[in-house]
Amino acid sequence: MGNTLQQTLSRALLVLLRPLVRILLRNGIAYGSFAELVKKTYVDVAFDSFAPPGKKQTISAVSALTGLTRKEAKRLHELAEPADDSREQRYNRAVRVISGWVNDPEFQDGGGEPAVLPVEGDRASFTALVRKYSGDVTPQSMLRVLADAATVAHEGDRV
Repeated sequence: MGNTLQQTLSRALLVLLRPLVRILLRNGIAYGSFAELVKKTYVDVAFDSFAPPGKKQTISAVSALTGLTRKEAKRLHELAEPADDSREQRYNRAVRVISGWVNDPEFQDGGGEPAVLPVEGDRASFTALVRKYSGDVTPQSMLRVLADAATVAHEGDRV
């Protein structure tokens, strides 16, 4: 494919992706889930639409066509459709933080409800919660995301 055509397709793809990603983020679909769906789609299309005439498509050919390893192409080809396998869903980091707050006794009050947490602290704090459940997202960034979504209230040094 010519460089100019690739550049044009890349620009068009960005135009298409922006509104799609906005919808995905609003609905809790994290990048990892999206990337997995895109890879599966590449493999499915390579199998369905790019087989040599009169021949069966091979994992090796799909691997060469998509740029994925043979192992990854095979895994994705054998993978059930996402709607059929809820275990494959990955929660975005904000959902993991809220889930940890609701379910982890370390971040609950005496009645088993999510506790009001100090923003800072080593244990039973919002910072500890975010570090435990969100990976490398900073507590300040997570607080902004959750506050913007009206999921938490931030008052002084409490969340």
